[in-house]
Order: sequence, then C-alpha cells, then structure tokens
Amino acid sequence: MIYSGMNLVNLRTMNRSKLLKLLNDRGPMPRKDISAELGLTPAAVTQICSELLEEGVLEEGGALEEARVGRKKILIGLNYRYAYILGVCIESEDTTVFIGNLRGECLRRRVLKTDSGAEPENFLRQVADTLRQLQRDAGMNDRQFLGIGVSVPGPVARQAGISEHAYRIWNEPVKIADFFRKQTDLPVIVENNVKAFAEAELIFGAGKEVSNILLVKWGPGVGSAIVISKRVYDNQKGDTSELGHVHISGKNKLCRCGRRGCLETEVSTHAVAEKVRDSCTESRMPMVWNFCHGAPERLQARNIRTWADIPDSGLRKVLDKVIEKMADVTLNAERLLAPDRVICFGDLFRLSYFKQKFPEFYRKLDITYEEGSLEYSRLSSRTDYIGPLALVFNEILLQDR
Repeated sequence: MIYSGMNLVNLRTMNRSKLLKLLNDRGPMPRKDISAELGLTPAAVTQICSELLEEGVLEEGGALEEARVGRKKILIGLNYRYAYILGVCIESEDTTVFIGNLRGECLRRRVLKTDSGAEPENFLRQVADTLRQLQRDAGMNDRQFLGIGVSVPGPVARQAGISEHAYRIWNEPVKIADFFRKQTDLPVIVENNVKAFAEAELIFGAGKEVSNILLVKWGPGVGSAIVISKRVYDNQKGDTSELGHVHISGKNKLCRCGRRGCLETEVSTHAVAEKVRDSCTESRMPMVWNFCHGAPERLQARNIRTWADIPDSGLRKVLDKVIEKMADVTLNAERLLAPDRVICFGDLFRLSYFKQKFPEFYRKLDITYEEGSLEYSRLSSRTDYIGPLALVFNEILLQDR
C-alpha cells in the first residue's frame, strides 16, 4: 500500500535511490540479492536495473556460481566512469577547486588563496575561471559532469543556493548558485561545509556502517552536524547544529556570530594562538620562545602547524586546558544526542598533540566510554574536496534530497 502523499513517480525515484545506495555501500550484487535486501519484487528490481543499465549508471560485471551446477548470478554494480563532478571547497584560508569521480577520488585540483578582501563576485569569477581551466587541462566538457558542488562556512540557504554569511570570508548574502549558473548549464548545489562533509560520511564513510552520527569539526573554528537515521538534520528554517556557538562560562568574549561567550571564543585556532602568545615567556615556554626567536607575535593561527607540536611543557599546559574544554562540550553533546558514533575531523584534530590528547580527555571525562564510539574520520585526508563531491553525488545521482 502506498502511503498518503506518495505517488508512483516518487516511489520509483525512492526505489532507484535505495538501489544505488545499496550498491554504493556493498559493491556489486546479483539482482536476486538486491531484491531480497530492499524488499522489492524481482520484476521491480529488473526494471530499475534495466533502466539504469541503459542510462549507463550501472554495469554488469562478473558472475557468482550458485549451489546448483551451471547456475550463475550476474553481478551488477555502479559504473564509476558514468560521470564526473566539479567542486569548490571554500574555507577561510584556502579554496580548493577540483574534478572528482564517483568513487570519491580527486582527479585534478587547484588551491587558491581565499580572497576575503575582494568583492564576492570577483573572487567567484576567479574560481569559475579555474574550474574551466581544469576542464580544459583534462580535455573534458560539461556533458561529462553531473554538476557543481560548493561548500562554504556558515549558514547556507541550500534551496536558493545562497551563502548567507561565510564567517571570515564575506558578511553579506552571496548568490553562489546564481553566479555559477550564469557560467554553465550544470546543476549547482551549495551547502554549509560541515553539513556537506556529513553527506560525504553517509556516502563514503561511517554512514555505511551506522545510522546516527555526531560530526565535530575543529579548526579554524568549531562546526558540527547531526545525522539521524542516515539523514543530515536541519530544522524547517534550514538551521543545523552549531557546537561552536554553544555558550560556555568564561570571559564572555564577543564571537564572530555576534553573541558572547561561545565555545569558539575559547578554542578556535585564533583563540589558541592568542592564549599561547599571552603565556609565552622565556621562563614559561623556553622551547617555544627559542622557536619564535623571542617574538611571540610570530605565533599565529595561520602557522599553528609549525609550533603546536613543540614538546614544551609550558605550551602543553595551555593546550591541555583548551583540549579538555573542547572534549567536555563534545561529550555533553554526545550525552544529549546519543549517536551511534562521534566522528571528528578538521585541522586541529590532524595535529599530533591534539589528536593524541583529545580522546584521552574524552575517555577521562566519560566513565562509560565504549571503545569505537569516538573516532577520527577516515575521510580526513579528503576534507578539501569530499564534501562538495558528495553533495552532487547525493542530490543528482542518488536523487536523495
């Protein structure tokens, strides 16, 4: 029985999406096994597969021998050469422009300095020119691409393709999708960077194994996303979770969001650099003092990778307080949401000392900690492109939105 509001076209699209997700998660399968897994009739599976084979989205592979002699099951799977994806990952420091494939791999990329001082349209024009250059270098035209995915920090109106406020990049609404649609006929999907990464986890990462996830991004700021029953949560206004803007007790510093006392004011890369500079003296941090040649002002958020892992006990006292605060707030969120897994990613989690100490503090604070409930994303090496790629894969190929 088809439930109220569901017509045959919607049902067909939903079944197609489920089939493609299954093959993406499990790899090639016989039609009979697909039918059993999805609870669809063999005839329905055959029809969907036939249409997708004709389109080139699926391909037939090898065969499995059945128990009965001479019987073979033909495997059917995704055709990862079917199409490619153009993407743009805008962050406060750098912007990555790339060509990716349906396996979640980056084939070509260029990294631009994010020009927050330029007019948004001028910067986006530079990005669009770089996309075109990548296509020319690869000898590829628009017909070979599913669409363009764009991720950006801050709130995004996805339906309209508008970045409402990209923190530390631009303060006003920017019609990103409209801009790129003037340059190409390809579909354009724009989303917040952490929500885009959450979609990537569902398609290429932990979402293949669990249904409910809390994602935490740390560096340069703090971002988060919630996955419930394999869907990224947002409310009717399109708002999502903002772990970085949870109010904590402290100095009530003014946050970039306009509020005071947010977690980000204490643990962002800029806040960490400021705390270290304030404490850096020759007697307190001798190794760091020598590193910066007695000039603490050289210790900046932009070069945190060069000094955060210095084995200086004074430095580590400062960092420990920051890491413990981040672990405490993350644990509170985990207790409230009760996800199957907490997935961490971001620049600070990639620094050796932060990567080592964060789970230590987390376990120390959580006496009921279960091994495996907290992990670093297996997609961490792909954070500069995997989110925008997943947006197009999910919305255009899977038609799941």
